[in-house]
Amino acid sequence: MNRRAEVSRASNERYLTALASVSGSVPLFQWTREVCHPITRGGRRYRGLNPFSPEDGRLLEAVSRGEFSVNGLRNRDVRMLLWKGRASKIEQRRRTARVGRKLALLRAHGLIRKVGGTHRYVVTIKGERR
Repeated sequence: MNRRAEVSRASNERYLTALASVSGSVPLFQWTREVCHPITRGGRRYRGLNPFSPEDGRLLEAVSRGEFSVNGLRNRDVRMLLWKGRASKIEQRRRTARVGRKLALLRAHGLIRKVGGTHRYVVTIKGERR
């Protein structure tokens, strides 16, 4: 019961933080300076994000939805938001891999973090600043 209360409290805190961060205090040019440049993590290079491109814009919009502030998000959740309709098994695997690479990009920039022992990610404080 203690663990359930701890998880519920953390979930409520994330939700309230997401609601409170509607108005950003960081000017857009400062935020873009951080995430629009390529970075290197663990010997691997990750491209910079372009929030004004349709593809990156849709990804950032999907990840920052309020419904994910409670339980986090999964690859499947992002996939359902980016592509509508059913796909063949081969196309489904391609989409899964594509979203996995996008989530790795967001993790490298510090916008999301992995929840240990699960397949879920949560938006970090840096990611909430938008």
